[in-house]
Amino acid sequence: MTTSTLQLKLQRSRFTQHALDALSAFLAAPLRSLQADATPAPAQSPADKAAREAQEVREMARTFARSQPGFAADLSAAADRHELKHAE
Repeated sequence: MTTSTLQLKLQRSRFTQHALDALSAFLAAPLRSLQADATPAPAQSPADKAAREAQEVREMARTFARSQPGFAADLSAAADRHELKHAE
């Protein structure tokens, strides 16, 4: 009985960590968007914009690196491809 309770707590803890990671990644983009809207941004070249977007995707990949390394690697590769596609 004690072992079952302990396993249940470990699984719940893991689920909680995954949920918090996903929630923080989900909320981070709108918060950055609100900050960006508050201050006028200078005009950016397509390469600069692609680099910024790729960096945001890499940050999201870091949040999933521990829990879903394959998905994080896919996100990082997609960020690299996006940045190279729009490079000057």
